[in-house]
Amino acid sequence: MTELTPFFEKVQSKFADLKIISLTTADGFPIYCHINSRLKVEDEKVAAVSSSLISLSNAAAQQMMGQSLESTTIETGGSNMFLCNAQLKDKKCVLCIVTGPKENIGHARYFTQQIAQLISKQ
Repeated sequence: MTELTPFFEKVQSKFADLKIISLTTADGFPIYCHINSRLKVEDEKVAAVSSSLISLSNAAAQQMMGQSLESTTIETGGSNMFLCNAQLKDKKCVLCIVTGPKENIGHARYFTQQIAQLISKQ
């Protein structure tokens, strides 16, 4: 898929119940996307949603809290979505990870932020 494929294949093992892992440009173009085969979601939709949500979250953090966003978490009864800013070379990006009910939320949030930091070193 990309030169990042081996990197993402390795980090997927950090999650017990991974549904989606996606790296998207800040303006919504997919760079890498792995979607569990049981899900009926397209790469482009993941990219569009991820970039839109992080853009709104960045603006909210800046305007209402006066600080830069660290991450956004969306929780549902059966899944959690973790979004954070990432930097790939000179591009602003969005890392999106969706996990299922078997995943520990703290563990997933921690690894999402760690992966975003590792991406910046690629």
